[in-house]
Amino acid sequence: MRNIPTDLYALAGHIEVPDLPLLVRHFLEFQLSNNTSSDTALPPDLSPDSPISVFHSAIATFYAPSDLSGLGGMHTECIRSTPRWRKGQAHYDMVFLERDPDILGMRGLHVGRVFLFFSFSYNSAKYPCALIQWFSTISEGPDEDTGMWIVQPDLDANGRRELEVVHIDCILRGAHLIPVYGHNHLPIDIQHTNSLDIFQAHYVNKYIDHHAFEIAF
Repeated sequence: MRNIPTDLYALAGHIEVPDLPLLVRHFLEFQLSNNTSSDTALPPDLSPDSPISVFHSAIATFYAPSDLSGLGGMHTECIRSTPRWRKGQAHYDMVFLERDPDILGMRGLHVGRVFLFFSFSYNSAKYPCALIQWFSTISEGPDEDTGMWIVQPDLDANGRRELEVVHIDCILRGAHLIPVYGHNHLPIDIQHTNSLDIFQAHYVNKYIDHHAFEIAF
Protein backbone atom coordinates (compact mmCIF):
# COMPACT_ATOMS: atom_id res chain seq x y z
CA MET A 1 0.00 0.00 0.00
CA ARG A 2 1.14 3.53 -0.72
CA ASN A 3 -0.26 7.03 -0.90
CA ILE A 4 -1.51 8.47 -4.18
CA PRO A 5 1.61 10.15 -5.57
CA THR A 6 1.77 13.36 -7.55
CA ASP A 7 4.51 11.81 -9.70
CA LEU A 8 3.93 8.37 -11.19
CA TYR A 9 7.49 7.98 -12.47
CA ALA A 10 8.26 5.25 -9.92
CA LEU A 11 4.97 3.46 -10.63
CA ALA A 12 4.65 3.68 -14.38
CA GLY A 13 8.17 3.84 -15.73
CA HIS A 14 8.60 6.98 -17.83
CA ILE A 15 5.04 8.30 -17.29
CA GLU A 16 4.66 11.40 -15.12
CA VAL A 17 1.20 12.48 -14.01
CA PRO A 18 1.48 15.52 -11.73
CA ASP A 19 -2.31 16.06 -11.74
CA LEU A 20 -3.23 12.50 -10.69
CA PRO A 21 -4.91 13.67 -7.44
CA LEU A 22 -7.15 15.94 -9.54
CA LEU A 23 -7.97 13.08 -11.92
CA VAL A 24 -8.87 10.88 -8.95
CA ARG A 25 -11.07 13.65 -7.55
CA HIS A 26 -12.93 13.97 -10.86
CA PHE A 27 -13.38 10.20 -10.91
CA LEU A 28 -14.83 10.22 -7.39
CA GLU A 29 -17.17 13.09 -8.19
CA PHE A 30 -18.48 11.17 -11.19
CA GLN A 31 -18.90 7.93 -9.23
CA LEU A 32 -20.71 9.60 -6.34
CA SER A 33 -22.97 11.68 -8.58
CA ASN A 34 -24.07 8.53 -10.45
CA ASN A 35 -24.64 6.46 -7.30
CA THR A 36 -28.31 7.15 -6.57
CA SER A 37 -28.25 4.86 -3.53
CA SER A 38 -25.58 6.93 -1.82
CA ASP A 39 -25.89 10.33 -0.19
CA THR A 40 -22.12 10.60 0.16
CA ALA A 41 -20.75 13.90 -1.06
CA LEU A 42 -17.17 14.74 -1.89
CA PRO A 43 -15.94 17.55 0.39
CA PRO A 44 -14.87 20.58 -1.66
CA ASP A 45 -11.48 20.70 0.08
CA LEU A 46 -10.76 16.96 -0.25
CA SER A 47 -7.39 16.02 -1.68
CA PRO A 48 -7.48 12.24 -2.25
CA ASP A 49 -4.37 10.96 -0.47
CA SER A 50 -5.61 7.69 1.01
CA PRO A 51 -3.47 4.56 0.59
CA ILE A 52 -3.79 2.82 -2.75
CA SER A 53 -2.87 -0.60 -4.12
CA VAL A 54 -1.01 -0.71 -7.46
CA PHE A 55 -1.27 -3.64 -9.88
CA HIS A 56 0.72 -4.40 -13.01
CA SER A 57 -1.96 -6.48 -14.72
CA ALA A 58 -5.67 -7.26 -14.73
CA ILE A 59 -7.77 -10.14 -16.07
CA ALA A 60 -10.61 -9.36 -18.48
CA THR A 61 -13.41 -11.92 -18.76
CA PHE A 62 -15.78 -11.58 -21.71
CA TYR A 63 -18.28 -13.53 -23.80
CA ALA A 64 -17.02 -14.51 -27.25
CA PRO A 65 -19.16 -17.38 -28.57
CA SER A 66 -17.65 -17.19 -32.07
CA ASP A 67 -14.24 -18.29 -30.76
CA LEU A 68 -14.03 -22.05 -30.43
CA SER A 69 -11.92 -22.16 -27.29
CA GLY A 70 -13.30 -21.35 -23.88
CA LEU A 71 -16.08 -22.82 -21.74
CA GLY A 72 -19.48 -21.79 -23.09
CA GLY A 73 -17.96 -18.92 -25.05
CA MET A 74 -16.37 -17.29 -21.98
CA HIS A 75 -12.82 -16.02 -22.42
CA THR A 76 -10.19 -14.48 -20.20
CA GLU A 77 -7.12 -12.49 -21.14
CA CYS A 78 -4.40 -10.67 -19.24
CA ILE A 79 -4.10 -6.92 -19.73
CA ARG A 80 -0.69 -5.63 -18.66
CA SER A 81 0.42 -2.25 -17.42
CA THR A 82 3.90 -2.58 -16.02
CA PRO A 83 7.03 -0.39 -16.01
CA ARG A 84 9.19 -3.47 -16.65
CA TRP A 85 8.05 -6.48 -18.65
CA ARG A 86 10.22 -9.58 -18.20
CA LYS A 87 13.07 -7.42 -16.87
CA GLY A 88 12.92 -5.31 -20.02
CA GLN A 89 11.04 -2.24 -21.20
CA ALA A 90 7.65 -0.96 -20.04
CA HIS A 91 4.52 -2.69 -21.33
CA TYR A 92 1.25 -0.73 -21.46
CA ASP A 93 -1.56 -2.56 -23.25
CA MET A 94 -4.32 -1.07 -25.38
CA VAL A 95 -7.95 -1.80 -24.48
CA PHE A 96 -11.50 -1.40 -25.72
CA LEU A 97 -13.77 0.50 -23.33
CA GLU A 98 -17.55 0.67 -23.45
CA ARG A 99 -18.85 4.00 -24.73
CA ASP A 100 -22.49 3.15 -25.46
CA PRO A 101 -23.66 -0.48 -25.09
CA ASP A 102 -26.64 0.23 -27.34
CA ILE A 103 -24.45 1.16 -30.33
CA LEU A 104 -22.77 -1.67 -32.23
CA GLY A 105 -19.22 -1.62 -33.52
CA MET A 106 -16.52 0.98 -33.00
CA ARG A 107 -19.08 3.77 -32.72
CA GLY A 108 -20.06 2.32 -29.36
CA LEU A 109 -16.50 1.82 -28.13
CA HIS A 110 -13.54 3.84 -26.90
CA VAL A 111 -9.92 2.86 -27.40
CA GLY A 112 -7.38 3.61 -24.68
CA ARG A 113 -3.96 2.75 -23.32
CA VAL A 114 -3.65 1.58 -19.72
CA PHE A 115 -0.85 3.32 -17.86
CA LEU A 116 -1.79 2.16 -14.37
CA PHE A 117 -4.11 -0.23 -12.55
CA PHE A 118 -4.83 0.78 -8.97
CA SER A 119 -7.52 0.68 -6.30
CA PHE A 120 -8.36 2.78 -3.26
CA SER A 121 -11.10 3.09 -0.66
CA TYR A 122 -13.27 6.10 0.06
CA ASN A 123 -15.92 6.12 2.79
CA SER A 124 -15.63 2.32 3.13
CA ALA A 125 -16.24 1.78 -0.62
CA LYS A 126 -13.48 0.27 -2.74
CA TYR A 127 -12.81 1.65 -6.21
CA PRO A 128 -10.74 -0.43 -8.69
CA CYS A 129 -9.46 1.98 -11.33
CA ALA A 130 -7.33 2.39 -14.40
CA LEU A 131 -5.43 5.42 -15.64
CA ILE A 132 -6.28 5.64 -19.35
CA GLN A 133 -4.73 7.54 -22.24
CA TRP A 134 -7.47 8.20 -24.79
CA PHE A 135 -7.26 7.51 -28.52
CA SER A 136 -9.93 8.91 -30.85
CA THR A 137 -11.02 7.91 -34.34
CA ILE A 138 -9.95 10.32 -37.08
CA SER A 139 -13.00 9.80 -39.34
CA GLU A 140 -16.65 8.78 -39.25
CA GLY A 141 -15.95 5.31 -40.64
CA PRO A 142 -13.26 2.67 -41.17
CA ASP A 143 -10.47 3.00 -43.70
CA GLU A 144 -11.71 2.01 -47.19
CA ASP A 145 -8.59 0.02 -48.09
CA THR A 146 -8.16 -2.03 -44.91
CA GLY A 147 -11.62 -2.02 -43.34
CA MET A 148 -10.03 -0.95 -40.04
CA TRP A 149 -10.71 2.19 -38.06
CA ILE A 150 -7.82 4.61 -37.58
CA VAL A 151 -7.21 6.25 -34.20
CA GLN A 152 -4.76 8.80 -32.89
CA PRO A 153 -3.79 9.79 -29.33
CA ASP A 154 -5.73 12.65 -27.77
CA LEU A 155 -3.51 15.58 -26.76
CA ASP A 156 -4.28 18.69 -24.74
CA ALA A 157 -3.44 22.27 -25.72
CA ASN A 158 0.13 21.77 -24.48
CA GLY A 159 0.67 18.61 -26.51
CA ARG A 160 0.45 16.30 -23.50
CA ARG A 161 -1.50 13.05 -23.33
CA GLU A 162 -5.19 13.29 -22.42
CA LEU A 163 -5.51 11.06 -19.35
CA GLU A 164 -8.49 10.03 -17.25
CA VAL A 165 -9.13 7.75 -14.30
CA VAL A 166 -11.96 5.31 -15.07
CA HIS A 167 -13.59 2.44 -13.24
CA ILE A 168 -12.11 -0.88 -14.25
CA ASP A 169 -15.59 -2.15 -15.17
CA CYS A 170 -15.49 0.17 -18.20
CA ILE A 171 -12.81 -2.00 -19.80
CA LEU A 172 -14.22 -4.58 -22.18
CA ARG A 173 -11.09 -6.42 -23.35
CA GLY A 174 -7.66 -5.87 -24.86
CA ALA A 175 -7.17 -4.14 -28.21
CA HIS A 176 -4.43 -4.48 -30.82
CA LEU A 177 -3.15 -1.51 -32.84
CA ILE A 178 -1.04 -1.43 -36.00
CA PRO A 179 0.91 1.74 -36.85
CA VAL A 180 0.00 3.74 -39.94
CA TYR A 181 3.50 3.59 -41.37
CA GLY A 182 3.24 6.11 -44.19
CA HIS A 183 5.58 6.14 -47.19
CA ASN A 184 8.92 7.09 -45.65
CA HIS A 185 11.69 4.79 -44.46
CA LEU A 186 11.40 3.81 -40.80
CA PRO A 187 14.13 4.70 -38.29
CA ILE A 188 16.24 1.71 -37.26
CA ASP A 189 15.69 2.38 -33.56
CA ILE A 190 11.93 1.70 -33.63
CA GLN A 191 10.93 -1.14 -31.30
CA HIS A 192 7.63 -2.65 -30.28
CA THR A 193 7.98 -0.92 -26.91
CA ASN A 194 7.89 2.60 -28.38
CA SER A 195 5.77 2.21 -31.51
CA LEU A 196 2.66 3.62 -29.79
CA ASP A 197 4.61 6.77 -28.95
CA ILE A 198 6.41 7.27 -32.27
CA PHE A 199 3.60 6.92 -34.81
CA GLN A 200 0.88 9.55 -35.02
CA ALA A 201 -1.95 7.22 -36.04
CA HIS A 202 -2.79 3.52 -35.74
CA TYR A 203 -5.18 1.00 -37.24
CA VAL A 204 -7.48 -0.77 -34.77
CA ASN A 205 -6.78 -4.37 -35.75
CA LYS A 206 -10.13 -6.12 -35.96
CA TYR A 207 -8.46 -9.15 -37.58
CA ILE A 208 -6.55 -10.18 -34.44
CA ASP A 209 -9.32 -12.67 -33.50
CA HIS A 210 -13.00 -13.49 -34.12
CA HIS A 211 -14.31 -11.44 -31.21
CA ALA A 212 -12.39 -8.30 -32.19
CA PHE A 213 -13.77 -8.69 -35.73
CA GLU A 214 -17.30 -8.76 -34.34
CA ILE A 215 -17.00 -5.70 -32.13
CA ALA A 216 -14.54 -3.38 -33.95
CA PHE A 217 -16.28 -3.07 -37.31
